[in-house]
Amino acid sequence: MTDHFSVIGFNAGSAEELAEMVRKLPDTGAYSQPCGPGYYYRWQSDGGGELWVHLAKQGGQADEKLGIVGVTPFFHGKGRMPVRVMKKRQRPSDNAFEGAAFVEIEPGPRPHQCATVALLDVVDYALWANRVTPFLAQAQIAAFPHDLAIFSSEREFADAQIGEKVPFSPESLFASGLFSSSAEAGGHAVFHDPSDAEFNAPSRAFFTARVLASELRRNSVTGQSFHAALVKTLGGTIDLVADTSQVHEELRPGCIVQGEFWLCARLIEGNGHA
Repeated sequence: MTDHFSVIGFNAGSAEELAEMVRKLPDTGAYSQPCGPGYYYRWQSDGGGELWVHLAKQGGQADEKLGIVGVTPFFHGKGRMPVRVMKKRQRPSDNAFEGAAFVEIEPGPRPHQCATVALLDVVDYALWANRVTPFLAQAQIAAFPHDLAIFSSEREFADAQIGEKVPFSPESLFASGLFSSSAEAGGHAVFHDPSDAEFNAPSRAFFTARVLASELRRNSVTGQSFHAALVKTLGGTIDLVADTSQVHEELRPGCIVQGEFWLCARLIEGNGHA
């Protein structure tokens, strides 16, 4: 099945098969990071793929045991995006290790001055849960495609935009997960405000980007291959990863990519409050 795990070479036929893969991860390339609810067990492969296993504290302090309550796939790359974290949110389906950050991208001197906004799932959310917002940071964002189009050149992309009601520039980003259509609103787009008490939006974005670098990587545990590309979009660079079944054209520097993606990020210590 093509999911967020197969995108980094953990292509499993079922949830049970994926769980077995996680249990068999080698100790090499892994370390534990303590956090409020327990520990993140961060496993890294030499191909850049990562699994962040959520180990929750169970039992009393004298006999503390740890149990796996979740796992998040990630990719360690070179992409960097300057952000201002405005809000941190946990949705009803998130466990204590999971959560999202509503961010301003390419922030200006003051809040609400920015190039655009985005919602990012934060792979190490529990480490930031008590941080007071707003604050500035660098985000290393991994983009996992839900759909992906590849254009061999900017000219081919421009030709494809002819006749479109809403043309996109080669470097653009729209936080599509923050909007949905509603019958109550007459089919118009409804904005999901991160300040709402019942906030439950997904961390998805529709973006267009230029490919700066690309290569075929290999998951050292499963032997499965996947694509990894550094791309430049509005506000900075992002690490795009894709299952081989999602790439139908040559992915190389100079191409333009476009699609909707799940955005998962790791925040890098920033410049303080903003």
